[in-house]
Amino acid sequence: MNQLQKYTWLIDTIRRAGKISHKDLSDRWSRNKDFSDGHGLHRATFNRWRDAIYEQFGIMIDCQKAGGYLYYISNPEDIDEDKLKKWMLDSFAVGNVIGENLSLKGRILVDEIPSGRDHLTTILEAMKENRVVNISRRSIATAFPLSRIV
Repeated sequence: MNQLQKYTWLIDTIRRAGKISHKDLSDRWSRNKDFSDGHGLHRATFNRWRDAIYEQFGIMIDCQKAGGYLYYISNPEDIDEDKLKKWMLDSFAVGNVIGENLSLKGRILVDEIPSGRDHLTTILEAMKENRVVNISRRSIATAFPLSRIV
């Protein structure tokens, strides 16, 4: 598991819980044996991840001291209002969930996303260079290929 996967696991776990204690986070982490080798989430590691999440994503994980030291995302609107950030975090969270359940891989069917991998880089580069991109499409039965990039 790379650092980005760990950060998105932490963000997703806290988002789904609303508020959660460090003990519960550590217990959930240790249950993901593929990621944790059965070890808990040390507080120092959690604090490093929390700082890195703020630096990389601008997501603040704060602690509510009243009621048992519960951690929560204090600026959820930064995720909810930034559609690209939300999509990215949700995509990584889904990847993490599937990664946690690799033993079920023979029972999970996925559809290939047409042209996502193949053309996204080209389109983004054209956008950065303020170039015009012409896209034509065919019916869903034949996917959605790009016909010409200017």
